[in-house]
Amino acid sequence: MSGREKIAEQLGEQHSDRVIFFDPPELDEALIGIAVRIGLSVPAYDYDKLIAVHQRINNWSYEDAEEWVHHHTMGGYVGPETPVVVWRPH
Repeated sequence: MSGREKIAEQLGEQHSDRVIFFDPPELDEALIGIAVRIGLSVPAYDYDKLIAVHQRINNWSYEDAEEWVHHHTMGGYVGPETPVVVWRPH
């Protein structure tokens, strides 16, 4: 079972709301778990891994991938079910 499937299964048991994942599916490599906020659980992604996946699948520079993640991933909101991005300071 993939990480996406495991998380969807776990979240489906907790609430009947929709579960949203970032696309394309290759971004599942950046899934790190489930985040809980105000009683709602959502998929959690690692910031650095999101950038690395975009660099690889799109053949982008670090800067281009970082800009995409900031604008299109972290900057997007599709309701309370929006996944979170975890940034870990180096």
